[in-house]
Amino acid sequence: MSKLTSTTLLLAGSALVLALACKTSQPDTSRVIANVGGEKITEAEFQDVVRTLSADPKEAQTFLTDPAAREERAQLANRVAMSRAITAYAKLTGLDQDPAVKRQMEQQQANVYFQVLAKKRSTSEVPTEAQLLAFYKEQVDKMKAQGRSQGIPPFEAVKAQVAEGWKQQRVQTVSLDIQKEIKAKVPVTLVDDYRPAGE
Repeated sequence: MSKLTSTTLLLAGSALVLALACKTSQPDTSRVIANVGGEKITEAEFQDVVRTLSADPKEAQTFLTDPAAREERAQLANRVAMSRAITAYAKLTGLDQDPAVKRQMEQQQANVYFQVLAKKRSTSEVPTEAQLLAFYKEQVDKMKAQGRSQGIPPFEAVKAQVAEGWKQQRVQTVSLDIQKEIKAKVPVTLVDDYRPAGE
């Protein structure tokens, strides 16, 4: 399974709906690849979805043009059409007006926005040996402070796990930075009995 396909399985729902909702102002004259309740999905829209889901433009282009990826393209096109059909059905039945659904949609939308912000700010930075060693020493110091100084493996034995921990810490730092920026630009205040401890 290609990386793009794995990504589409994780992001198909929310990302597809958002990508299809963002139409350009120029008329789309590309081939219609699906008709969903009278609404057309064009090849250009589908290509936009693929490019939205893939961080690598070359991977997206390969997915769109490689004859070997035909079945995966067809499966994704089916998911795109089903997402559109589910949305249309929800509107037809009034489900889109249900207060509980609206709250869930608001939360999902916020999650997608946050993921996109985090993705834009995350780098594929590879840590240097010095950064990994500093992170390892920091973790060892924490363990020693907790009284767990026995059985700590040497750096070389756990270098791969240290690199993974370093990356996770970077993701967490980016996440916290985004939250601080959002709170600075969109102030949030809670009454005392609803304020989390430490806020």
